[in-house]
Amino acid sequence: MIYSATLPAQAAGGADTTTLAGVYSSAFYSGDTVTDVQLVAPPGYATIVGAATDNATISVRQLRNGVVLQIFASLTLIAGTNLAAEIPVTVPLTSQPVLRAGDVLDVRMHQNGTGSAIPAGLHASVFVS
Repeated sequence: MIYSATLPAQAAGGADTTTLAGVYSSAFYSGDTVTDVQLVAPPGYATIVGAATDNATISVRQLRNGVVLQIFASLTLIAGTNLAAEIPVTVPLTSQPVLRAGDVLDVRMHQNGTGSAIPAGLHASVFVS
């Protein structure tokens, strides 16, 4: 199963944004373990060039009963980490969550330092098997 979220724009230095990716239900899927997280920018997307300090972090969280259990994948747009149109970027897993029915997955964007503007339309996919 693939959970996905299309992320909103975020101004450099702006407040955190959180976007719902989905609710896990074991009745419909063959697995309960997150195996991969990918980001991809849509066609025509302006390239975001990573920076050493003033950048953004995109993370994926697991919630149960409205409480964050963990951040299980995270990518900081540091120097050498760029987001360009139609080029997938892997978001490293920081832990291996096992999902239970009703768990919620969301994607959070956070600005570090003075930040880095993120145009709308960045697409996050969370793969579960």
